[in-house]
Amino acid sequence: MPAKFKISYFDIKGRAELPRLVCAAAGKEFDDERITGDKWTAFKPRLYGSNNMENTKCDIIIETVFDLYSAVIKQHLEKDEDIKEELAKKFSTEVLPQFFTYLCKLLKENGGKFLVGSKLTVADMAVFDMLDRLTCNPKMGEGVYKDFAEVKKFYESVKTNANIQKYLERRPASDL
Repeated sequence: MPAKFKISYFDIKGRAELPRLVCAAAGKEFDDERITGDKWTAFKPRLYGSNNMENTKCDIIIETVFDLYSAVIKQHLEKDEDIKEELAKKFSTEVLPQFFTYLCKLLKENGGKFLVGSKLTVADMAVFDMLDRLTCNPKMGEGVYKDFAEVKKFYESVKTNANIQKYLERRPASDL
């Protein structure tokens, strides 16, 4: 039986409307969980931070990861080999070190284990996903962390989370 999607969001259109429309257009059934009142209180602590400031920090980190994805995609889609090589060099020598420095700062400010708050958040998972892609990339691998031991330690910590580890063991192989 194919997996059925579940979209959990407030009882408004908001940011959930686009995924609802995409599922509808694709003919995919989904559970449209509209969260109100007391349900929100129970649902809120699952992935984001413990308060509005932590939630904002999660959003900033996620958007930063999206900026990194954009740089990777731009490089990947470039047809001119000279420009592609220039973009790759800039990514390795400027973009990644700047991103890793930012992560080290966040980890230090937050006690070293998580990027935001005292538990695993969606921000940690977004960064882990990017780091996992870099680590699994044959052109980068574990050497990508050579000057950033804190980032590697963070990556390994998230990777060994029991639920993440269980997912990774059954995740289909993919280059993208």
